[in-house]
Amino acid sequence: MTTTAARPLTDLPANLRATLPRHIAFIADGNRRWAADHGLTVEQGYEAGTAAVHDAIQQCRDLGGVQAVSVFIASERNFDRPPAHVEALVKVVCGLVRTAAANADGPVRVIGDLTRVPLPLIDAIEAAEAETAGRTGMSVCLGIGYDGQADIRRAVARALTAPHFNGTGEPQVDQFLSTAGLPELDLVVRTSGERRLSGFLLYQAADATMHFDDRLWPEWDDDALLQALAVHAAQTRKFGR
Repeated sequence: MTTTAARPLTDLPANLRATLPRHIAFIADGNRRWAADHGLTVEQGYEAGTAAVHDAIQQCRDLGGVQAVSVFIASERNFDRPPAHVEALVKVVCGLVRTAAANADGPVRVIGDLTRVPLPLIDAIEAAEAETAGRTGMSVCLGIGYDGQADIRRAVARALTAPHFNGTGEPQVDQFLSTAGLPELDLVVRTSGERRLSGFLLYQAADATMHFDDRLWPEWDDDALLQALAVHAAQTRKFGR
């Protein structure tokens, strides 16, 4: 299959530029399988995945016009993995959060339930959010301890008790989701060959393009992003009309 891989990301074909997503979400899957395939440790797999996260965020920043990038780093259930895996994950994610903040030209937001997250990671998250709060460039949203169903439940509960809602109208759930204030989600990418959302941004993905890539996440590159953008460009969003 021919692709536009040879083009730099700043020189997109007209059809990709015209349909550039405002908000792209990545389900960064396949780090442990990649490590196993290469005879490496789980921690090395996470480290390779972290490098791919930074690359993907920078790719989107280089495109110009992308307003927000969300990356699924860890679900609530990921903290049920063997202790050694969790320890390695937390160590690597601490570094990821700090580097994401250092590189960001816009705000960094972390979404998810942090009640099971170790204190060093919470400290890194709070510092990253505070450091980038005043920046005005592309938003970076990191899902850590995130569960989409829980996000919806919390949003509905808050909407139903909001002062403007009197029980006779429709609650504005969108305003109470963890992603409130970000642009509508246009494109969701999942790597590793899995064809499911695994609970990431379930409500937000209602009208988004879904692109499933067989690469393992550490293999993500410019060619992979261009293919995802081409899939998105080929869609016609009719919103039921």
